[in-house]
Amino acid sequence: MVKQTRADRIKAASELAFGPRGLTKMAAAAGVSKQLMAFIVAGDRDVTDDVYSRVADALRTEAGRMTKAAGKIEAMASAMVAELKE
Repeated sequence: MVKQTRADRIKAASELAFGPRGLTKMAAAAGVSKQLMAFIVAGDRDVTDDVYSRVADALRTEAGRMTKAAGKIEAMASAMVAELKE
């Protein structure tokens, strides 16, 4: 098994949280430049502890946003189903 690097984890997390082209959104959410993020995932720059921490914080924030959105979507869907039963 190949050990996943920090850059691999950042790339995978960006895609999961923000979609297939999510590096730009991840960079913005983490407060780092798009260019730095591109260099990191290309393997041209090391991931510093600071950048890794910023990405983790951005992921936590996005997860919270997604959780709230999921609750609202569920409520809307339930209201739609209830309306059909009237």
